[in-house]
Amino acid sequence: MPGTPNRQYGLKFALAAALLLLIAAVRLPFIGNVLAGEEGDFATLVLSDVPPSQMSPDHLPRDMIGYIDGKPVLSSFHRTIMPYIILERLGRLFAPRHALGRLPPERLSIAARLPFAIIFLIGIVGLIGLTVEAATAAGKRASAAAAIAPLSVALWSLTTPLAVGASIYPQVDGSAGVLLLGIAATLLAVGDIEDTGARWRFLAAGVLAGLGKHEWALAFAAAAVGAAMITFVLSPARRPAGLAFGAFFIGLALAVALSYGISPKDYRDGFRVMATYYSITGGQLWALEPPQWPFTLPVVALVMVDGALLALFLRPLARTAPGLLLGYLGGAAITAGYIISGWPGDNFPRYFAPALIILAIVLVSLWLRFKGSIAPAAGWAVTGAAIIGLVANYHYLAGSYASAVSVTEMPGTPLAKLAQDYAAAAKLARDTHGIVFTFPPTWVYYPGTNFISAALGKPDAEAHIATFFPQFKGRLVFPPR
Repeated sequence: MPGTPNRQYGLKFALAAALLLLIAAVRLPFIGNVLAGEEGDFATLVLSDVPPSQMSPDHLPRDMIGYIDGKPVLSSFHRTIMPYIILERLGRLFAPRHALGRLPPERLSIAARLPFAIIFLIGIVGLIGLTVEAATAAGKRASAAAAIAPLSVALWSLTTPLAVGASIYPQVDGSAGVLLLGIAATLLAVGDIEDTGARWRFLAAGVLAGLGKHEWALAFAAAAVGAAMITFVLSPARRPAGLAFGAFFIGLALAVALSYGISPKDYRDGFRVMATYYSITGGQLWALEPPQWPFTLPVVALVMVDGALLALFLRPLARTAPGLLLGYLGGAAITAGYIISGWPGDNFPRYFAPALIILAIVLVSLWLRFKGSIAPAAGWAVTGAAIIGLVANYHYLAGSYASAVSVTEMPGTPLAKLAQDYAAAAKLARDTHGIVFTFPPTWVYYPGTNFISAALGKPDAEAHIATFFPQFKGRLVFPPR
């Protein structure tokens, strides 16, 4: 029928746009939340009038840990530098110029969070596109369950407290992490292994996985080994699979080499940070404790559901689309790694955000690929579970909004108290002409305040001032608790 393909494309585009707008709208009630703790470090990365990389002697993005005598105090992030380069350069494209000292506090909070939210939304475009394709393709078979299930899964996963908080969190995981690994997972999920572009997709996915944190690259390297071994055992198409996995390893290696070459010290420091975290926690399974369930259980549930579907279709999957197996193993490895690390951080497990998106992409892609073999009863079961999850998401988010508490760093902390603490710290610095021991949001909301980051701890803060600003020795002041 003439015009039918155009109408189908128009319907898909409209549905994708509606989904993306809905996902963005869920974040709007929280986009103006007062910055908490170390969120101010990343706010300065995108909001400072002069990019930190231009203020740093090595011309790399640096962490603003203080501001003393009219000069920013910069320090290494002690991590591989590429995610920070991406955040600074891409994030500043979406940030207003000269916002500090000009915008009122709520608009300043929006200006700080919006660039990270946009980067997150770019990273989930693949998930949205695959969801729309799965829903509309399923509709041709007149199965309501087949159409509704992928939509409900995508909506549930993208409105979980983890996804909502991480998406507006000025940090690496929910922004650069979702961008890099969300696109990588999408490239691995689409097409067949014998397609002419398979090697290029795997190569690009390897590059994206290698540009991120050490643990992401390590997880995907191990996943690629496992996926390749399973594929070679189960699939007769060993040559195209071998070329594709080889391309993935080449891309991963090139990206890691680039990250190391740009800043060898930062890359080596990243391994020290990982070792330090594990030595402190001793492998405590903090992420599986009840207070963390609203954040981490959705990721664990996706690992289990994806794993069950993969087990059902493992042989045809290895033969036609081993990239999905690679994506699943990568997401599962990231999940397991962070669970075992036991690092509580700031009590918001943002580290799981990339895995959440990867595993959601895998589930929707499996549904799209094997929809004809999935019983309607299974579709309704998945839909029912997703609806229950949506209700739980709404309950958590609505409660957080009504209580006016943080949904990102230090979740549950009253926003009014954070604002009062920053105001009190800035006033103390002015009244005493001292250097106030506080978190960077104090400087974001009150530019010009002399401060040193409380994240350093009192001994390190005093030592830093004595070493680099001896004229201010003894002038460190502490806000009342």
